[in-house]
Amino acid sequence: MDQNKPMPKLAAALACLAALLLIVSLLFTALQLVMHDAAWFSARYEAYGTAEAIGISTEDITAALMRLIDYMEGDVDSIEITVTENGVPVSMYNARETAHMVDVRALYQAWRSVRDFGLLAAALLVLGACALLPRGMRLRTLSKAYLRASAVFFLIVAALGIWVALDFNSFWLNFHYLFFDNDLWILSYATDRMIRICPQQLFYDIVVKFGLIFLAAFGALLIAAIFGARRGRKEG
Repeated sequence: MDQNKPMPKLAAALACLAALLLIVSLLFTALQLVMHDAAWFSARYEAYGTAEAIGISTEDITAALMRLIDYMEGDVDSIEITVTENGVPVSMYNARETAHMVDVRALYQAWRSVRDFGLLAAALLVLGACALLPRGMRLRTLSKAYLRASAVFFLIVAALGIWVALDFNSFWLNFHYLFFDNDLWILSYATDRMIRICPQQLFYDIVVKFGLIFLAAFGALLIAAIFGARRGRKEG
């Protein structure tokens, strides 16, 4: 194959799809890293003054939240946990919260499957793209594919980021309307302890932290792709 000819369209399409799958996988992995940081959650609760506001210690609040995360991961079979509220041992979650978490767990597991299978599919797509290309065109093709995928992803994230910054409440409500087909996610501060330990500020902080982790990995790959595209052009 003449390396001076434009790269095969099929190889470019496979590489671009692989890059998109990789980016989506990075998103979930970044979220997973945040979700398992118990010390960070404990520090957030201390900053919010949650323990004083609801009468449950920061240690118990953090344990209750991590129970939810363990349940989403499939590490435990239920979210049931006992905490001490105003000096009295109580069951942390009620029936409505338990039912809602069944939906949350299913959604989380689906996202995790997309990440896991996405990484495998991305690897296979990269191998397929490379098989269609001469050695001298592979680096440039893969690099340019990542740059194209990044541009598409950036436009989507920029739009979502503006939405979150301007009206996080609207973003959060529409997120639930999109992914849940019932109203179990509508909880009451008066009756549901889950809403007391999961204030909107916590979700906002989670979005910010996982976004920064993702951008660090995404940016590193972006820089590598830029250099790869330039080096591939010279070698071509």
